[in-house]
Amino acid sequence: MKKLLLIIDYQNDFVADDGALSAGKPAQAIEKALISRVRTFIKADNDVLCTLDTHDADGWQENQPEGKLFPLHGVEGSEGWQLYGKLGDMDLETLTKSSYMLDQTDIDWMVRQYDVIELAGVATEICVLQNAIGLYNHAANQDLKVDFVVSANCVAGLNPESAQFALDYMKNTLGFTVR
Repeated sequence: MKKLLLIIDYQNDFVADDGALSAGKPAQAIEKALISRVRTFIKADNDVLCTLDTHDADGWQENQPEGKLFPLHGVEGSEGWQLYGKLGDMDLETLTKSSYMLDQTDIDWMVRQYDVIELAGVATEICVLQNAIGLYNHAANQDLKVDFVVSANCVAGLNPESAQFALDYMKNTLGFTVR
């Protein structure tokens, strides 16, 4: 059984106190559990992949729908774009994305390659949820059997109530296992 731990946007801009769009202490509090989960996956010879939310400062507000809702964040090469804390020291494989969700090409190869995809990272109610929906829908539309998991102790949101709604949605609507 081939497994993937997909860590969504655990970057300085979303986690550090001075991050452009930080979930702050709740995101920082999951670091130890996240590192433990990464080590468990690596020890079992499973795959770990981290997404990097990546934007260009040029035309941010004019060309990006997110630019109307959020401050500029995830500028490629900036300190805010880097993986946060100890995760950044682990030399993990990364994949860039330029919106809330991975592009369809990346989603397609993931649901075709893995039997189990476990999600972690930030923000639960935005990018984690969007990727959960995208992965689930693509697998369902391709009639692929993938078990989806979300690690509740390895996700954090910008708003506790919204984050809980997102976890409930993943469990009750998408059929994710919440561990």
